[in-house]
Amino acid sequence: MANYLTPAMSLYLDQLVDWPQILKLWRGDEVDVEGEVGAFRSVLETAASLVEGFQDEARRHWADEAELTADGGAVSPPHICAAYERLRESGLVSLSVSECYGGFGLPTLVNGLFLEMVSRADPSLMMVVGLQTGAAADIEKYGSEEIKQAVLPRFTSGEFQGCMDLTEPQAGSDLGGIQTRSTDLGGDRVRVDGQKIYISNGGAEVHLVLARDDDSYEESKGTTNGLSLIMVKRHRDDGTLNGLRVTRLERKLGIHGSATCEVLFEGAEGVRLGAKGHGFRAMLDLMNNARLGVASQALGLAEAALHDAVVYAQQREQFGKPIAEQPMVRSILAKMSVNAEAVRALLYRTYKLVDLNLAREAALKRTDLSEMERVEIQEELERDSTRVRLLTPLCKYFATEVCDDLTRDAMQVLGGIGYTMDSDVAKLHADSLIMTVYEGTSEIQASFALREIGKGALNVMFDHVRGELDEIAADPTRAELVETVKEMSERVDIAAKVLFSDIPYALLRSKLMIQMVIDVVVATEFLHQAAADENRIDLAADWIHRCAMESEHMSKRIESGLDDRIDRDMRLFELATTSV
Repeated sequence: MANYLTPAMSLYLDQLVDWPQILKLWRGDEVDVEGEVGAFRSVLETAASLVEGFQDEARRHWADEAELTADGGAVSPPHICAAYERLRESGLVSLSVSECYGGFGLPTLVNGLFLEMVSRADPSLMMVVGLQTGAAADIEKYGSEEIKQAVLPRFTSGEFQGCMDLTEPQAGSDLGGIQTRSTDLGGDRVRVDGQKIYISNGGAEVHLVLARDDDSYEESKGTTNGLSLIMVKRHRDDGTLNGLRVTRLERKLGIHGSATCEVLFEGAEGVRLGAKGHGFRAMLDLMNNARLGVASQALGLAEAALHDAVVYAQQREQFGKPIAEQPMVRSILAKMSVNAEAVRALLYRTYKLVDLNLAREAALKRTDLSEMERVEIQEELERDSTRVRLLTPLCKYFATEVCDDLTRDAMQVLGGIGYTMDSDVAKLHADSLIMTVYEGTSEIQASFALREIGKGALNVMFDHVRGELDEIAADPTRAELVETVKEMSERVDIAAKVLFSDIPYALLRSKLMIQMVIDVVVATEFLHQAAADENRIDLAADWIHRCAMESEHMSKRIESGLDDRIDRDMRLFELATTSV
């Protein structure tokens, strides 16, 4: 069986996170850092031993799908329900909810490692657990104390599951098209009417619904103004149904164990979370958390495919020796390994920064800070929030694209058997295909990242990266690699100037641009890893040498296509339409 708590995870737990800084900001000076980190490891060790046992059952029942219930709900297949029950019994649900509501209050990095492990065993189960965690986080941030006391302990106990309801037939990525209506009933109570589609885990008890306020419905149409975030439960407090029902389940290429639902609201009563008309901002928090969650899901799935490919290549003999000894197969496996570790480097780096910002927010709520300390922490929070806003779409984009490619490579390693449903890698590849789509397609992530770059986030990011590189260059054995990464960053700067001279062209080339940014950030993080563990220097060197050549190529593509690429695409499109 696989090692679910990997050495790379331990490297971050033990060396690459500044836990003293984060925990002291979060909890104050009186904190037992060693004890806290030991508790994180204990939770992850328990989770690893538990979820590893889900893997075989998940693979055997991969095609089993959720079903509608007689009362208008949806239920996951038995193997998902059984695995969830094991997690619930062990207290391993809603891990990031504060201790005062029954949770562990774990950092986002630790929760991300947990979700990664769950996904490695069963990506469908991760959908259930991940959405529960995300919904609970938004309720804790935006709900009243009364709502939090009533709902969150039932999340941490596993009695309640959650989902988010955004998409409608006419409103996918464009949430300005939302037509679901919320009507005030007095106080924070509202009535919800409308239809939502493609709702993951839509059979959950608690739905976080983005709906348009009735009193500004017409004038706010087509915009994200006038939207409120509503918490709607399937059952009223007296146990009766609440005007919320699942009307159909989608049939999908993969992730079969996760219920993807059409949900109808007919006079459902709910409670507004946060300020009226400001639901879009609240939902963005949930969406951004979900995007990092999907990145963890993709990394876990990629690890499963890499493990299966390596094991097969070591056992399968052709021409008198294992195919793992064939240079081309070994090269494929090496590329898969480096790319999976690149995702990890980018994602864990982002989680560390998110945790540092959450710790700063907690510190600013305390009363024991001097005014100078408060100003300094606020400035650092604002700077690093800019970095997180850029890193989040980069993580979702990169992790899911790598997962798609890596699971496809795993099929190639297995050869003909990899194309049959008798092999697990075919199932993993089918599961991977949705990840570049939900929570915003890769194209949407690229456009979001480009928007943040246009607002100055790249300068903030690279100022910090270059400072890190200067420190790493103090080690003469790393100086040449550092200089190469700096050259890569300079190419990004040049490409950005070209792109932002023509906004439509910038959108067209946004994927090239953000990949160049990702390459630099990952290279920097790999160098930090190598400083902590010299065995990882080959990772850094391989990535940097490969990406240096690719960044030169990508920058030339950006610079050379400015004058005619959009017009040429139009001509090619017109050519394609002649055969339709």
